[in-house]
Amino acid sequence: MKPQFALFYCPTTDMMMKGQAILFVLIGLMVSEAYSQAPDKSEKEVASLRLELALLKNSYRQLCQKYTDVATNCSAPVFKCTECPDKWLHVGEKCFFMTPDKQDFATSAQKCQEMGAHLAILSNKEEHDAVEKEGRRIAGFITYYWMGLTDSETEGQWKWVDNSTITIPFWDLEKNEPDNHQSGGPEGEDCAVVNSYSQTWYDVPCSFAYPRICQMKATILP
Repeated sequence: MKPQFALFYCPTTDMMMKGQAILFVLIGLMVSEAYSQAPDKSEKEVASLRLELALLKNSYRQLCQKYTDVATNCSAPVFKCTECPDKWLHVGEKCFFMTPDKQDFATSAQKCQEMGAHLAILSNKEEHDAVEKEGRRIAGFITYYWMGLTDSETEGQWKWVDNSTITIPFWDLEKNEPDNHQSGGPEGEDCAVVNSYSQTWYDVPCSFAYPRICQMKATILP
């Protein structure tokens, strides 16, 4: 009798990364769509949507577990499956919340802290892409949002709210940003906003009023 061998297919790391990215995008789009339609639906339809979302999240958890098992069996990097609170934007291992009400930098930072979060740290193209799409969906013509970047301690030394320095800058170089322009007042421009449409940064006076992007760490699925 010939010996029997169990065959186990191991996808490439690239395929696995793409698979996880698709999971994140699908769950985000479906949740976003469900909430955007909710105000126009009856109470019964809203309840049905909530049930559908609960089932969807459960399916997402199961898919993540299968994904992790495949990665482990293939000795490939294991990616953490995470989730965010309702109405928060899920990007990688971060959760973002964009709000259209306008406050100065300090008040915006405090508002984020009250939510158990902090002003956003936008460190890569994927996060900027997500912010652009969400900004267009919720705010229309509003394009500038506070993020957690300032050089208020030392002029020219820009740091994020976690005290880390910039790794990949997205300043609008065509407009010579950051330029610390004095037009907004003698204190100069010590805080930064992101133009969600162009995905570029501008330094502005911290006393100006803008909407904000809050950020918290995504919760690891059990």
